Amino acid sequence: MRKLFHWIAQIVAMMAMVGIVHADEITFNNVQLTPIEKSWALDAQIELELNPTLEQLVNKGVTLHFVTEFQLTKKRWYWMDQKLVDVQRVSKISYQALTNQYRVTLGTFSLTAATLKQALAAVKTIDDWVVIEPGAIDLSQTYQASVRIRLDTNQLAKPFQVNAINSKSWNLQSDWYRFDFNPQSPSSVVKP
Repeated sequence: MRKLFHWIAQIVAMMAMVGIVHADEITFNNVQLTPIEKSWALDAQIELELNPTLEQLVNKGVTLHFVTEFQLTKKRWYWMDQKLVDVQRVSKISYQALTNQYRVTLGTFSLTAATLKQALAAVKTIDDWVVIEPGAIDLSQTYQASVRIRLDTNQLAKPFQVNAINSKSWNLQSDWYRFDFNPQSPSSVVKP
């Protein structure tokens, strides 16, 4: 128990010495909504790097939970915009000391990676994530789609949650990336 408190104290001290990760350092590239049968799937590349504190936490065995959120809204002139789709996907990165590998969980799919860089690459790539179910949209309308990713500090142990509140280095989240989506347009690729 004493070692645990000592370890937590070391992590807190390191957090005070690291830089801040700003939301503008996380960007979305090659965002695309593609039709799959009668659904629509999101593909995107995310520019995201962990600061030294978060890297060290993962290497000590703390699991990081990243939440990717997607929303689709329809503009209305007479009232607030109508939210048609609001979905989330949780991605986790953890270190397995016995096998000296990183475990990545992307929704219901799991894989292992030899390095933290490979594990983070899996989290930064969104492929074929079905976000719009059949019948959820009218193909003749234009919608506004929004996507963002954030570190879910609520999933951390309580001592780390307190540190996350007090330290900006834990505030790892992107701004909402918004784009117009027209299901009938010939190209659904959105350029940043």
